[in-house]
Amino acid sequence: MRQALAAGAFALLIATSSAIAKADPVSPSADYYESAATQSVNAQTVSPDVAVWTSHLVISAPRRERGGFGRFAGGILARTSKIAQQLTRSALRFLGTPYVFGGDSPSGFDCSAYVQHVFGMVGISLPRTADAQYDVGSAAVGGPQPGDLVFFQTYTYGPSHVGIYLGNGEFVHASSSHGVMVSKLSESYWASRYLGAKRLIASKR
Repeated sequence: MRQALAAGAFALLIATSSAIAKADPVSPSADYYESAATQSVNAQTVSPDVAVWTSHLVISAPRRERGGFGRFAGGILARTSKIAQQLTRSALRFLGTPYVFGGDSPSGFDCSAYVQHVFGMVGISLPRTADAQYDVGSAAVGGPQPGDLVFFQTYTYGPSHVGIYLGNGEFVHASSSHGVMVSKLSESYWASRYLGAKRLIASKR
């Protein structure tokens, strides 16, 4: 009888230990850190849409690498990601601002003045016109990332309209018909006029 009880107790101990081991949490993955970085965006902004849009930003967590170069590269990535967050948050604060041709203030923007104003808010100086802004950026290799500029040929030859890419195929811009708004690159009007994306955020000192 004692042997049976001892055997039963031993079996129960093994089963309990196995259940605890299965319930033990695993180490956070890179996806976890990406999600945490994304959710850390400050939601206290003028427009409630800002929190919604910036929650979709994909900010990759720096990989842990040995040596000075790994730390250096991770530092650049972290700073660039932070600037991208600041840019998109600042850009979305002006949703609904009316379009004014030649306008360069929060009471009314045209497309390039809007972009210039938003980048100026995070310390990046840009030229005033869309074509000049196109010339100062570097090509966005691999496609646009949040904070990149996206350019279109609209009423005249060459870059004549510009917006700020948000991610997930969307960009924010000062539209002549609706003011500052969010549009999709896949919309037929924009897709047929798309010239490409330029990257400027890494140039901030």
